[in-house]
Amino acid sequence: MKKAFAVILVICIMYGAVNVNASDDAHSKISQTYLEKEELSIWEALGLCLNGYEIQANFYTSLKEDITNREGIYRTALEYAKLIILLKQDGKNPKDFYGYNLVSMLQEFKNIDKSGINGVIFSIFALIDENTDADTLWTKEKLLVLLLEYQNEDGGFPLAKGWGSDNDLSAMAVTALSYFPKDQKAVTALNKALSFLSSKLDSDGFMYYQNSDSSENLSQVIIALSTAGIPLNDERFVRQGKTLYDTLIKKYMTNEYLFKHSADQNANNIATEQAYLALTAINIGYVYAKKEDIIEPSQTPVSSPEITHEPVQTEKPEQEEKLVFSDEGMIFDEYYEDIRTAYARSLIVGDGFELRPLDNLTRAEACVLLYKAAGIEINIFIPRFKDVQFGSWYSKYIIACYLNGIIAGRDLVFFEPYSYISAPEFVESINKITNMDIEYKDNGYITRQTAISLIVQSLYRGDD
Repeated sequence: MKKAFAVILVICIMYGAVNVNASDDAHSKISQTYLEKEELSIWEALGLCLNGYEIQANFYTSLKEDITNREGIYRTALEYAKLIILLKQDGKNPKDFYGYNLVSMLQEFKNIDKSGINGVIFSIFALIDENTDADTLWTKEKLLVLLLEYQNEDGGFPLAKGWGSDNDLSAMAVTALSYFPKDQKAVTALNKALSFLSSKLDSDGFMYYQNSDSSENLSQVIIALSTAGIPLNDERFVRQGKTLYDTLIKKYMTNEYLFKHSADQNANNIATEQAYLALTAINIGYVYAKKEDIIEPSQTPVSSPEITHEPVQTEKPEQEEKLVFSDEGMIFDEYYEDIRTAYARSLIVGDGFELRPLDNLTRAEACVLLYKAAGIEINIFIPRFKDVQFGSWYSKYIIACYLNGIIAGRDLVFFEPYSYISAPEFVESINKITNMDIEYKDNGYITRQTAISLIVQSLYRGDD
């Protein structure tokens, strides 16, 4: 298993959860099951790539055949959105998927809620990182306005306007709303939806769908809370001392580490799929779209499949001044001072969003750090790489680092900005800036907190 689930251990202890080993075993078992499946659903594939596994080639071969046979035309916006979400999280380009620009096709899809509110919600996930012209038919801002129109008086969200509120969809709406923390209407709607969801959690910690308890409801609320940065032991979602995570593991997980829809039923695919994504959300803080990046505020969400092994987290010493990241409690003690230094030197910026210290660093994110650390000031664009387009948030950083000989492309054609940079490659780039010969033993991907610390240790320690 590629993912380092020490992170889940830390989080679950912090949240007062139990059966941590069971959730680790479940994650490993489900991952292995999916790797051996001949056919995957979009969400099964998403779970695999979020956890660092390579999706089988035949999966994308089937997608190619499907989109080619359809000539790029899907019936609903939801179908476009799901593909875009997967491709972005798997480090692929949805703007050139076998010749089709799925992002543009979704942005210009007229009846975007043809399939109901889920078309709106998942379009937000798919487009949240896109900076588009105001005259584009659907921008993330326009989608937010439409989403808010769906909210009922009870705070929940229905499939269609005027219908009764639905637990799953309300949780998904909370997830979508969490991407707009500076919009007061979105924040108000999010809090109302959380109150609705809390009211639907009974005294035993169960939620119900059509008169049956539903593990999928719990999984979606876990995803919503994790994405919104709300701890699972928030009093609104604790019953008899048990969190949603506790109930999911204790009541719905089978001895085979699969999951049931209802506590008195057998395991099924959908319940297992949703629980897999929920456990992933607990670990990395998102599922459908990465939260806005703090190294550069306008950064594009990407996936984080593998986390370099980290030492056990210890309690932080008291600091004179708090950092400004909502998840700074996740920063390991040994990196804390370096991250404070990086913030003081404007290598990273924060405005209440997440630093995501345990996520892996992408190649584009690495260029932002390297650009700032090297003191580069040029801002030019040349069409050097096919996947680095003019106007993208990362273009100036990648091109500048490339022109200064700090980093190379994946090959002569592609840079792969959304792929994850290995520790040796990142250290090599630092060495080019410092003219030093730093050695780093880990050959895997490098987490964001480790990367920031290496920059600070290499360039600034001794100057303070």
